[in-house]
Amino acid sequence: MKKIELHVHLDGSIRPTTISELLDISLEEAIKLSTVSNKTNSLKEYLDKFDIPLKIMQTKENLVRVSKELAEDLQKDNVIYAEIRFAPNKHLEQGLTLDEIITSILTGLKEVPMKTNLILCMMRGDSFAENLEVIKYAKKYLGQGVVGIDLAGNEAQYPVNDYKELFDIAKKEDIPFTIHAGEADGALSIINAINLGAKRIGHGVHAIESEEALNLIKEKDIALEVCPKSNLDTNMYNKLDNHPIKKLFDKRIKVTLNTDNRTVSNITLNETYEELKDTFKFTDEDLIIMNKNAIECAFISKLEKQELLNVLIK
Repeated sequence: MKKIELHVHLDGSIRPTTISELLDISLEEAIKLSTVSNKTNSLKEYLDKFDIPLKIMQTKENLVRVSKELAEDLQKDNVIYAEIRFAPNKHLEQGLTLDEIITSILTGLKEVPMKTNLILCMMRGDSFAENLEVIKYAKKYLGQGVVGIDLAGNEAQYPVNDYKELFDIAKKEDIPFTIHAGEADGALSIINAINLGAKRIGHGVHAIESEEALNLIKEKDIALEVCPKSNLDTNMYNKLDNHPIKKLFDKRIKVTLNTDNRTVSNITLNETYEELKDTFKFTDEDLIIMNKNAIECAFISKLEKQELLNVLIK
């Protein structure tokens, strides 16, 4: 099945073989350092798995390489469009400029003949000035490979409303944005993110616990970027059967399916589809609806959406 992926992190999707080669460590060690083998106790513990990938993502050559490889992996997964996200400020340790970082990643993606765009992540815990730079560069590259911004990081520690001023600026600049919400925090985080102007919600699964949140999502026609395997890995649910994706889908919430972090969660989108079919008896028609949802809420033009739809249903 042809697929759309809207929520995939570049630094969480680097091939362990590449980590092994560039850090000169064994493949076994690379897998251990970059992949969750068993459930973690929290989102924070899960996020620790990003430390090693970020070590190698500090040169232009490495950024081009890992971007190209992710695009290749997406293509093998029969993904026809992906919005790949990363935090530019995480790649400054060896003197690269934000321009060099963004253009290197765009260069790598362009080496693979599939449609991709970038979402630049502001980070919870970063300073106002650091996150403002992300908005500035998103505006600079908007329509040139960058399509929006995100707010990622430890949601439970840094409430979304702390970033209201930044999102007000993004709205004035007409930069679309998604926000990680309702993952490590409850339904109120989702409500606040939507009220700040988010068009999509990263994860958003705790909406199932609040009629207010569900009603607001429907009223504002918000899409949820659902990442089931990642939610298991961060110990939000002890098994897939308990995940609310089927309940959300049955309530006509605009669900989209994503991996989040292909390496950290050791998952492909194809495997995600198979697991959901096995566990919840989703049909191919259901999965096509989720892909249509993803096309509808992608940060691209109406013409591009129609072109993707034509390929999806061909």
